[in-house]
Amino acid sequence: MTIECAAAIVRHLGPCRIAVEARTAPKLAGELALLGCDAKPGSADVVVAESNALSAAMLARYPAARALAILPRQVRATVLDEALFEAGWRRLPGAISVPVLEQLSRDEAPEPSFYERAPNGYQGLLNASGPDALAALGRWNLAAERVRPGDRVLLCGPGAADGQALLEARARAGSVEVDVQGRSHAPRSFDLVVAMDVPGDWADNLGRYAQLLRLDGRLVAGWSEDNPYRPADWASLHQRLSNHYLVESQFLQAPGIIVPQSIPQGEVTGLSWRIAVAANGPLGGEDSRASFVHPAFGASQAPLAAFAEGYDNPWLYRTMVQMGERLADEDLLVNLAEHVATNARPGSADQGAALAVLGYRVLEARAADVVPVLLGAFHDYWQQGGAPPHIVRWRVSLAFLAGRLAELVGERAIAKHWYARAAGDDWQHFSTILATKAIGAAFFAARIALAEQEADLAWSWFERGVEIALQAAARDHRQELGEGDGLLPFYLPELAEVIDMGSQCANALANRHLWARDPGLFWRQVDVKRFGIASWTLDVTKENERLRKQLGLA
Repeated sequence: MTIECAAAIVRHLGPCRIAVEARTAPKLAGELALLGCDAKPGSADVVVAESNALSAAMLARYPAARALAILPRQVRATVLDEALFEAGWRRLPGAISVPVLEQLSRDEAPEPSFYERAPNGYQGLLNASGPDALAALGRWNLAAERVRPGDRVLLCGPGAADGQALLEARARAGSVEVDVQGRSHAPRSFDLVVAMDVPGDWADNLGRYAQLLRLDGRLVAGWSEDNPYRPADWASLHQRLSNHYLVESQFLQAPGIIVPQSIPQGEVTGLSWRIAVAANGPLGGEDSRASFVHPAFGASQAPLAAFAEGYDNPWLYRTMVQMGERLADEDLLVNLAEHVATNARPGSADQGAALAVLGYRVLEARAADVVPVLLGAFHDYWQQGGAPPHIVRWRVSLAFLAGRLAELVGERAIAKHWYARAAGDDWQHFSTILATKAIGAAFFAARIALAEQEADLAWSWFERGVEIALQAAARDHRQELGEGDGLLPFYLPELAEVIDMGSQCANALANRHLWARDPGLFWRQVDVKRFGIASWTLDVTKENERLRKQLGLA
């Protein structure tokens, strides 16, 4: 376990100057050194110690230490906590995860347990024991999981200062601010508002938060059963939220439950907290298009991040399109996409994005009966043409998706037609990373050709996939990657996927001699999962969910 322990320490505290006071872990210092730590410092930033060796005298030897990593050695969590809280330490906010909270609720000390020096006079959730403090940390952890990279976050209600410490340590927010009574904020200036047990009329507060949030912003709001200002029931809360928001999910926290539990919409009894997560309605954002800035990518000059120029309503992007940030509720997402696909300007990036969302939902659900309608809509979109980069993005993506949907319903000639469109379009006009769709289309066209015993045609499609990958590799990546604060962190991983997909086409060509001998042997040389890996993973996840539900009903 020494390697795992060292990895956990560096994951939470980073490479540092570290003093190891652990006689039963003699190899720990060496493992930490291999991870970049100075394990023989003159002055330590971090101390690793065993709980049975903790003492005031030992800690006094490291006056400059900012953090502790304690190996509990079978001591109960409450005993360890109380000793360190009394000595002026508090829990390390960045180490407060759901598994840690669940361990602490069982009075089990994590291995290792992390602490930091508490500010003078600090008394709060981070140096408090007991189920109420842990449950409060569970609520703030729920909020931290809803923060999107770059978000400007406003925290409201008692305990917001502790929430700020936890969110700043656990989430990639651009800034986290505590709401101060009497301070005014500009309208539409926050990406996330977290409001826990805020005094005052709850319905009026929801209206205020809607004004503070940007059109693609989110709200996490909760009330305890002891709060006289709480909503009377879930129905009242849902009705009021629906005036401004798309209600994504609701959580309850029953007495003794540390981590809030997601529940279907409906009334629940025996709870101590009710919490709602909702997205601000992004529709109607065309008039404020010019003010849109993506919090995570706003400093980039790359065309692929120019959402305000590319979309009629760029506020739709994070709510409807962006993986990991869009609406988590599938029904809400589909309803929003259907509305946009029907009402957006024909041929716009907005309409293209909505059609792609709908198409992938159909593909995941294997809803073959809907495919002809979607293919007709894709054809109409393609006929609109248009040269703006984001329209090209959706034209290429929809052509690739149309090929997949056509294969789903057995229309192989139609699939080949769409794959040829995707592989032959001007993917470079949007971004190098759009080459994933072009290479994927070439690969799937080749697969169809092999299945139809047209080997020469298949090899030409595989060659096309390699050619696209080489064209992508030769591009000026600095222009798209960006510099300084404008760096796009996802660009290089997606470029690596472009190259890897091209390599699978090269694998097919290098092993073409195996095709006539044994098609199965040939295909085992090629990693077919690399084509659409994100959607493939999502398909597997959904299939697992369906199996779990079936097992639960058995």
